[in-house]
Amino acid sequence: MIERPDNLTDLVFAAIRKRMIDASLPPGSSVSEAMLSKDLKVSKTPVREALLQMRQIGLVAPSGRGLRVVVPTARIIRDAFEMRAGLEAAAARYAADRATREQKNELVELAQASAEVADDFEAFRDADTAFHQAVAAAADNAMLHKAVEDAVVLTQVLRQRDVHVERDFAPDSREHIRIAQAIKSGDSAAAADRLSEHILRIMEQLLEAFGEKATSAGGLHPAELRSPA
Repeated sequence: MIERPDNLTDLVFAAIRKRMIDASLPPGSSVSEAMLSKDLKVSKTPVREALLQMRQIGLVAPSGRGLRVVVPTARIIRDAFEMRAGLEAAAARYAADRATREQKNELVELAQASAEVADDFEAFRDADTAFHQAVAAAADNAMLHKAVEDAVVLTQVLRQRDVHVERDFAPDSREHIRIAQAIKSGDSAAAADRLSEHILRIMEQLLEAFGEKATSAGGLHPAELRSPA
């Protein structure tokens, strides 16, 4: 059961996403408005709205007359991170040109804050999300901001549920600082390049980790995605 806040759809969305991450709604499992509304003890309306958002993001897909939780593949991971890299590169470029002085200072502070918690997964995850969302907000483009938010949700679910990587987050935080510095100085090209490279580097690590699991199961190895046709 969940509490009923002002925006119930957002909390229903978060509750369903949590179930996807902890695999109580595993990949390939069927989801329905009736099942989730009963489980969460809410009406079908916020569940319907949350599932619609999830379908648009790519967290659930049509299956027969219903929906199922997306089944991860190396290609889905690649596509999700490449899309996010493109969106966030555009956000960084616009942020370098449009961000206010206060926003630029905040980005530097958020980047530094991520460095301070790089040895704590939970704290770093929150700091990482805050930094990337702040870059998107600083771009001053509502549609782009929403697209980045959706891409972040999808990659976070894939990253936390389907690909488990034990790694050092210090390089991520150092890249945050370099991105923030480029935005603060107004260097739009460097900001875009640094943010895109940051996302794609993480993608490569996740593809490698996923490939070990996929190869052992006879699936597509990520190297096949990067080889010339």
